[in-house]
Parts: sequence; C-alpha cells; structure tokens
Amino acid sequence: MPKKISYPIAVRRYTVDGEPDREIVLVIGKPIPPKPPADEWSCPLLISGLSDKEFFHYVPGIDAIQALQLAMKRARHELDASKLPIKWLGEIGDIGLPRSIDPAYGLLRFQRLMEGIYDMAVDMVGQIALDLDTARKAKEAHKTIRKKRT
Repeated sequence: MPKKISYPIAVRRYTVDGEPDREIVLVIGKPIPPKPPADEWSCPLLISGLSDKEFFHYVPGIDAIQALQLAMKRARHELDASKLPIKWLGEIGDIGLPRSIDPAYGLLRFQRLMEGIYDMAVDMVGQIALDLDTARKAKEAHKTIRKKRT
C-alpha cells in the first residue's frame, strides 16, 4: 500500500525526459517534535516514482529547521543517485533543491570560506552577464545610429 505523509508541507512533481507518462513526486512532511526518550526531531520524506518502490524515511535533526534542511538534502541525494534525466521546470537535471555546504565536519571556517567563494563566483557570473548585455545593447545602438545616418 502506498505511503502517505499525514501533514505534508511541500510537494514537488517531476517528469522524466523520454518518459512522458512517468511522474516522480517528492513530499516533505511537517517536522515532528521528539518524543521521550528521543531528543531529535524528525522530518518525513517520501519520494514516489523513482523506482517500483517508494522511498520513505524519517530524517532526524537537532531541531525542526535542521530536520527540514536535512530532508531536502536527502531528497536531492536520492533524486541525483537515481541517475534519471529528471526535469522540474523543463531543464534536465534541474530539481530545484539547492546543494548546501555541509558543516558536519565541524569546520565552520571551511564552510564560511566556501560560502565566500560561492558568493564571489555568483558575483562574477552576474558581472559577466551584465557586461554581455551592455555590449549587446551598445552593438544594437551602434547599428541604429548607422541606419539613421544612411
């Protein structure tokens, strides 16, 4: 019998390139507070359509936010591990779940360094896109000026 999450808080539907009738459904449930003697929260995670078996797991975390973050991380891992050409918004491989920098090694400095490198790369790509757009607009303006002169 198919699994259900009692209190779903997020649902995403994916397609598989080349299999128009196939759908992968990701459901993340409301984080569940710990019940004694447990001291960890857990977040239900359900993925159907990856294979003939559903993936259902309670992802533990220190608090509700960490359980939710780790559930999203686990979902990304499971979707990527399937090696299927999964599509969300039309582009193969775009599953809409960000890859996080894992601080689990206890290396806060490393995490901050990686975040800084990521921010720098985003800024550089943004500047390149801006420069290309500016160059394209300048080229179009130059063409318009030449047309008006003739």
